[in-house]
Amino acid sequence: GVRYILDGSVQRSGVRLRISARLSDAEARQQVWANQYDVELDDFLTLQDVIAESVVAAIEPRLHAAEHQRVERGRPENLDAWGLVMKAMPYVWTWGSSGEIEIAQALLVRALEIDPNYPRANSLMAWTYAALAQLGWTDVRAGLSAGLATAQRAVQHDPEDPWAHAAAGYVHMVGRDFDLAVGALKEAINLNPSFALAHMILASTYGYGGESEEGLRHVSIADRLSPRDFAQAANFATTGLCHFVAGNYAEGLRCERKAVELRPYFVSAWRTLAACAGMAGEIAIATQAVAQARILQPSLSLEWVETYHSIVFPKDRQRYLEGLRLGGLQ
Repeated sequence: GVRYILDGSVQRSGVRLRISARLSDAEARQQVWANQYDVELDDFLTLQDVIAESVVAAIEPRLHAAEHQRVERGRPENLDAWGLVMKAMPYVWTWGSSGEIEIAQALLVRALEIDPNYPRANSLMAWTYAALAQLGWTDVRAGLSAGLATAQRAVQHDPEDPWAHAAAGYVHMVGRDFDLAVGALKEAINLNPSFALAHMILASTYGYGGESEEGLRHVSIADRLSPRDFAQAANFATTGLCHFVAGNYAEGLRCERKAVELRPYFVSAWRTLAACAGMAGEIAIATQAVAQARILQPSLSLEWVETYHSIVFPKDRQRYLEGLRLGGLQ
């Protein structure tokens, strides 16, 4: 009667093991995910932890995708709060168009009408408020206030849910509350060490807080845990931000280009691309990136960046502003 089955096999050759794992949808009789791990048999208990961590991190996004497809096959008028959340999830953390976030919010509103205290619905709604603020598509102060209240509601009703703490951390990060963001995100990771998305947001927080080395360490953990994650564009954008803060502008530019190739509506990636290009002396690229960012975010200006951008320290923000200024932003 289970919905999903995880099974696998182990082959041994000397001190090396080849472990194969696959996840199957038992109802649809379809394989959802499969992977193979080649490891050395030196510390068996450590090896068990590594495999468990890798498998959990890899299958979590696949399960969300499979559940979304299963809900899509059902009748929309019969969706319960859980089904509406599953339907909303693919639109929440893509940093796509404002229309995608609006789709997520409409579904989450319906879920919260059914169960106002549903922690996952509240945490995802908080995430959408913070995303709209970060991308410059809403009144930032009002959006962050609503996001924080909603995230706190999620934490209050399920303090053991890592998603609730991750959402609170994301809201704090966008609002430049560095210490609160780090604390909330570390709590999310303590609750689920395989939570790749939380590692990525923590990496962003460290980048915005001027700690690029620690940011790059956490984004590498996110990449290792979930190399095919749906938030891969955000991994590239975060890596680019950390390189910008470290003064590696050309490498930052390369990473941000990958981010916008994957997510053409990713405004914050376009902004950082422009700042990296400007500081790297690639003025034509900076100009093009500023133009694209302004199309996606009409409110974008030097004043907006100074007032609302998530970079914590004025010295880092001034370099960011200078890169945008070189790209023609006023």
